[in-house]
Amino acid sequence: MDTMWEKIKKGLKDGATLSMEKIEEYTKIGKLKVEELAAKRKVTRNFVDIGERTFDLIEENKGSSVETDLAVKTSIENIKALRQELIDLDAKIKAVQEAGKKGKTADVEEEEITGI
Repeated sequence: MDTMWEKIKKGLKDGATLSMEKIEEYTKIGKLKVEELAAKRKVTRNFVDIGERTFDLIEENKGSSVETDLAVKTSIENIKALRQELIDLDAKIKAVQEAGKKGKTADVEEEEITGI
């Protein structure tokens, strides 16, 4: 009888451990996805800013100075940085998923997963 209870107890412990690992994995992925959505919204906002500024310059007959306009340059630099951030976030998400497939805790530290 003791061995049956030991087996049941071990099975429950193993199940609980696996559940906790999966919960941790999905939590990390969820946080990274939120960051990814925030970065995508920022990219979209920068594209809108470029469009608005370009429209204003064209309306003022300064359309030829779009490339040299400070607001346009700033938005372009922001988009480049945000695109790199999206690539980095995608790599982190894949790392967490791969670590989950291998049954290990992801190497992505909680400190690396920042807020919006």
